[in-house]
Amino acid sequence: RLNWVSKLGYGVGHVLNDLCAAMWFTYVLIFYSLVLGFNAFDAGVVMLVGQIADAAATPVIGILSDRGPKCCGINLRKRKFWYISGSLLVVITVPFLYSQCFGCTAASSTLKLVYYNFFVVLFQFGWAAAQVAHLAFVPDLTPDENERTFLLSIRNTFTVLSNISVYFVAFGVLEITNSSEGRLSPADLTKFQDIILIICGVGAVTTIFFCFTVKEASSESLLHVDDEQQIVNEEATPATRRTFCNLFSSLCLYQVAGVYMGTRIFCNVIQSLVPLYLHETLQLDAQSIAVIPFVMYVSSFVTSLISGWLNGVCGRKITYVLGAVVCVGASLWVWFDHGYLYNTYFIYIVAVLFGGATSVLLVTALAVTADYIGDDTGNSAFLYGIMSFVDKLSCGIVIMIIQGLKKTVGQRWFYRDSLAIVCAVSAIIGTLSLLTMKAPNRVNRTQENEVTS
Repeated sequence: RLNWVSKLGYGVGHVLNDLCAAMWFTYVLIFYSLVLGFNAFDAGVVMLVGQIADAAATPVIGILSDRGPKCCGINLRKRKFWYISGSLLVVITVPFLYSQCFGCTAASSTLKLVYYNFFVVLFQFGWAAAQVAHLAFVPDLTPDENERTFLLSIRNTFTVLSNISVYFVAFGVLEITNSSEGRLSPADLTKFQDIILIICGVGAVTTIFFCFTVKEASSESLLHVDDEQQIVNEEATPATRRTFCNLFSSLCLYQVAGVYMGTRIFCNVIQSLVPLYLHETLQLDAQSIAVIPFVMYVSSFVTSLISGWLNGVCGRKITYVLGAVVCVGASLWVWFDHGYLYNTYFIYIVAVLFGGATSVLLVTALAVTADYIGDDTGNSAFLYGIMSFVDKLSCGIVIMIIQGLKKTVGQRWFYRDSLAIVCAVSAIIGTLSLLTMKAPNRVNRTQENEVTS
């Protein structure tokens, strides 16, 4: 079995991506709208371009990571090659996303949009490379179902801690006060740059720790599990790799993608719209814009500690349904309630519910994906790439539609309606996709096209 150092190393290996993602989904719309002065539609374009770039990159990186040849002496099948390359690209490009347009501060809005989208594409390519490689390590490191779920649970725990850390840093660096006039403005540009500097520094340290503590197994050496689930090292013939035809003709692939897509839309929309909902719909002060999401992520962190256990006790379907019920309930609360009591007290309960649902749904969706991959580690990066493709493209389109409608509709309750409807519908999509599947256990060598019980 994996030792605790390797498990911890794996858990922190995605922290750089998580910190950058927290900034991206939480602050990018606010930053480009309130700090750089973009209109709502152009800010949505920036996010959509990023999501499309990520979506396009992930399947390609997955194929190269699973099946790529050697190029200029570099083995493209090495997970760590993609992980390290992607992490370096993220560290280099992310500062440009939260800075003034160099040499074009007086340029037209179109030119500025092109400038930022150039760096967005590079950033998202690096982010996708690190993400796919990191996820693909899970089936490579262990064939044990419970250990895979545990690794994903640790990963999600550090994801939540990363989100909490971003809020702590933002709360401190932006010098938020109790003043109701404490709104973000172009004067906060340098403060965002300080936040990015801290994020890149912490992320670089955790990335280095991952590289030294997690060893990449050779393609010849596999871990096997005997009847008592005892793992031993031995030389063995790898499981038969499913062909692209096998994969894309399998209904189960699309059901797993539906679960993953619904879950990610919910999680990303929560991150993106909650600050706007608090700012424009409830018209709360800047302190609340930081504190309420912080409460949400504390709830998510606490729930992430038991999500793996909950999956083991209740199974994937029951666990996911429980999370979805909480999500829909919180969405209905957002839709129907408003006023002094809600804005002052009840909004914190809603934040707790959303945070708990986020961890339960995300850990379960990742576990379902790992179950579908099973022993077919030769396709693991590609399959995670497919999941990420569906996730990023759908999220980008949804957020772009929301921002486009905001430009047309423009009424106060718009973000309330968008948050409630999108979160509830996405959770229902994920639930229906999972409930129509056969029991989502691991794919074995003899049953390659469907998830068996």
